[in-house]
Amino acid sequence: MATRKKKTETIDATGQDVVKIVKGNHLTVTTLPNGKTELVWDDEALLREVTEAIASVKPAKKSKAKSK
Repeated sequence: MATRKKKTETIDATGQDVVKIVKGNHLTVTTLPNGKTELVWDDEALLREVTEAIASVKPAKKSKAKSK
């Protein structure tokens, strides 16, 4: 899991026909007035984030166990 704080932008308004949009790093969630939710993935941003996370992990040291 990523430990950095996610950047989110919420666009909201008031009224009967309100569409709520929450935009994150690699996912945009749109909630329509009828209650349906649409998810839009940014595949490139997701891949970049996962690649950075993998690159940031230090490999574990191999222990040299003596066999008897």
